[in-house]
Amino acid sequence: MSVRAISLFLFFLLITLHPTRSMSTTVDTAGIKDILDRECTNLKADMLFDLIKAGFSSEIEKGLSPDLLKIMEGVVKRTDFDGIKEEKTVEIIRLVYDAFKKGAPLEYLDQIFDVAYSKSVSVDQLYAAANALKEFDDSDVPQEFYEEFVYRSIEDKWETAAVPVLTRGLIYGVDRGLTPQRVALSIMIDLENGELKKKGADKLVLDAIKLVRNIEPEKWRPLSEAEKALAARRVKKIELERLKKIVETKKAGKKTEKRKAEEELKKILVTGAEGRPQADKERLIKEMNARLKAYQGEILKYQMEQIDIDSALNIQNEEMEREKKHKAREREEKRRKEIGAMAWRAAEQGRSGNMDTDRLNSAIERYIGIPYRFGGDSENGIDCSAFTRRVYRDQGMELPRTSREQAAIGNSVNDNSFQPGDLIFFDISITGGISHVGVYMNDNTFAHASKSKGVTKSSVKERYYSKRLVKTNRIF
Repeated sequence: MSVRAISLFLFFLLITLHPTRSMSTTVDTAGIKDILDRECTNLKADMLFDLIKAGFSSEIEKGLSPDLLKIMEGVVKRTDFDGIKEEKTVEIIRLVYDAFKKGAPLEYLDQIFDVAYSKSVSVDQLYAAANALKEFDDSDVPQEFYEEFVYRSIEDKWETAAVPVLTRGLIYGVDRGLTPQRVALSIMIDLENGELKKKGADKLVLDAIKLVRNIEPEKWRPLSEAEKALAARRVKKIELERLKKIVETKKAGKKTEKRKAEEELKKILVTGAEGRPQADKERLIKEMNARLKAYQGEILKYQMEQIDIDSALNIQNEEMEREKKHKAREREEKRRKEIGAMAWRAAEQGRSGNMDTDRLNSAIERYIGIPYRFGGDSENGIDCSAFTRRVYRDQGMELPRTSREQAAIGNSVNDNSFQPGDLIFFDISITGGISHVGVYMNDNTFAHASKSKGVTKSSVKERYYSKRLVKTNRIF
């Protein structure tokens, strides 16, 4: 056989032996290219593609997961919209993906990851912040307080292990009727004063709540019977989880002892009993079998204990989940009524009045240049929905707090018939849906709190704005 023939044979053999890797890489890089071709307007797609290939080479080699592709698409969509550079985009994709792999819920990572545009954020910080947002979202703490609280956890670099305790402390204080702002401030002041290292998270929270309770004793609301029952279930769950770990450790220990005994028995059966009589060998074998039987009995006992504990845990979890869903339904119904009332009032005001464009422009100009801040609602920093809400307050109208809730106010109008004061909504999220809002001025110009530029004016005709436009609502 010629050298050329041998070379061709080896080449085709190599392809045959590694078909999966070759196809996976092709499919994955094609998927990335498709995302970048579709989403990049401001970003340089070719440069970003090379950076992603270098930064995610091991994932590409193994085969990209659908979750990673979804995160890539969502982050690129956002950073392209916000004018973030290619290197920073790849850094944020890695940050979000690693926090997601650690267990952070994607919906809440989606809300907070753009803090990393201007801050140094670790995976653990982002993970803790996203989980805190989820807990707060399931609570009665008002959004304007908990978003500031979560932002500070990143900005001030709180110990990530303490964040869940601090979060639950604020939720508990609000559940007991205390003023959210006072509880949050009390906790944050103690953190700034270094009390966390002195006291620990649990003591810090208890002292903060005690301080606020002393200031406003009339607001303190004792636990209801339902809350007492739920608290008891939580305590029971913690105890069951502790017992489960103990049983699992004991079972693992017995399995190890049983494995060693099996190896010892095998050695006796194969090599004998080191020259001792056959009777001694038979006695040793009998003793070893008895030990193995005892180990197996203990393992089965621990398995049965595990089953009982798991059953008890399931009961606690089901009851707690039922209570959680019940509270969530009550909270959603309450918020739905509040938004409905706002929408009704806005409709009444809209029918009876006109948009004061001079006041609109004056309000917008006051905020131009104020930096963007997650959850911000002041001249030190403001987010998109807080900005539009403040602009509308100058018209004597109160809007809901979030862009998604604001989208329920007013009437939807044709995208091509903008009028001053129209609210313009965009989708720049990983999970999809309305996630950004601005207010139209004139001549295709709208004002919004940009995550990279702060409050600024942009053109709806720019492609990376027009392609993200979801709807336009008119109130007046």
